[in-house]
Amino acid sequence: MDNSKNKDMASRKVVVVIGTMDTKGSELAYLAQQVKDAGCEPLLMDVGVKDIPQVKADISAADILGASGLDIESINAMPRGEAVEKISHAAASYLSKLVISGKAHGVIGVGGSGGTTICASAMRALAYGIPKCIVSTLASGNTKWHVDISDIIMIPSLLDISGLNPMLEMVFRNAARAIVGMVRGYRPYKASGKRVISFTMYGTTTPGVSRARTIMEDSGFELWVFHASGIGGRTMEKLISMGRIHGVMDMTLAEIGAHIVGGLHDAGPDRLEAAGRAALPQVIVPGAADTIVLPPRDQVPEKFQNRTLNFHNPTMTTMRTTASENVAIAEFIASKLNKAKGPVSVVLPLGGLSTIDRPGKIFYDPKANEALFNTLKQKLSPRIPVIEDEHHLDDPDFASLVCKTMLALLEKKYG
Repeated sequence: MDNSKNKDMASRKVVVVIGTMDTKGSELAYLAQQVKDAGCEPLLMDVGVKDIPQVKADISAADILGASGLDIESINAMPRGEAVEKISHAAASYLSKLVISGKAHGVIGVGGSGGTTICASAMRALAYGIPKCIVSTLASGNTKWHVDISDIIMIPSLLDISGLNPMLEMVFRNAARAIVGMVRGYRPYKASGKRVISFTMYGTTTPGVSRARTIMEDSGFELWVFHASGIGGRTMEKLISMGRIHGVMDMTLAEIGAHIVGGLHDAGPDRLEAAGRAALPQVIVPGAADTIVLPPRDQVPEKFQNRTLNFHNPTMTTMRTTASENVAIAEFIASKLNKAKGPVSVVLPLGGLSTIDRPGKIFYDPKANEALFNTLKQKLSPRIPVIEDEHHLDDPDFASLVCKTMLALLEKKYG
């Protein structure tokens, strides 16, 4: 690493400008200059391993790999996919050390498919809140593999990143000023001192969850609400694992059906595990277990065409779960909760699971709900109380009940 910038770095915030200098050298150099013009010190970091860099970097790919005990010649000889994987892991480690040591305060990357993969992998290793952006040809496409549950901001490059021109320069100027503004305005997360209670919510569980949230907030807790979109549930589980959350009111479990049946909001096989491992108090309500989120109606898979489908909005269709699917969902829930090390209570809203699961509404199906409820009662451990309530999830009396249940668990846990 070139030490000539140390004096400037001490007085100005440092932004790492990361990318493959063997294919995007001139573009990265231009972006670095824009970062400097905007008021931060750029630090060029090369993650290209296949050809000679077009521009000299402050941190070379050899530096990055060497810090992880790897040799650039051996990486260069690997097939492209393996080489990308190696440099991605090494860059993540190197970048994390820069940020943790205070030598860098934010990062901006540039990439096509390969460069975005490397840059995003490195950025995902950074803590929430550390400013991180990628100017990418993949932005607005399927970015879940890159952003995942991080807080990376992806900026569309508009054009392929292949030579400078006025249009791409405009994008880079904007991107540079975005990351500089984030870095200069950054303040680290500081806990309020209140105990944090997490909720999960959907549009179709919003009335009931919002009522419960208000009661808990009035009781002196800090509330974090996660959209049960797959990413939301996984983010909640990560924050639980990080020790940021003290109690869980999981009132929207549609992510489980998505995982079992196949839907857009799949949170994966580990959902409902983190709170149990951490022995946190949990109140579980199978809200929106009636729902599987699918693509827009003209893209719904053929196998689901004859099911009960609801036009939720122009970007998604929701599908009603069947009795047999609800049995599988309940078995999944029970298998996770039975392993929990902390106190768990399950509360069943017998009057309905979502705003469209009530008499006269499209998802009203008492037999399907009965299959869910009965399976939960059969499969849950005897040590887990199952509270059956006649009210609908949206009913104020139901919100009062779930909060009363949660407050009792919190009192027992924390005093």
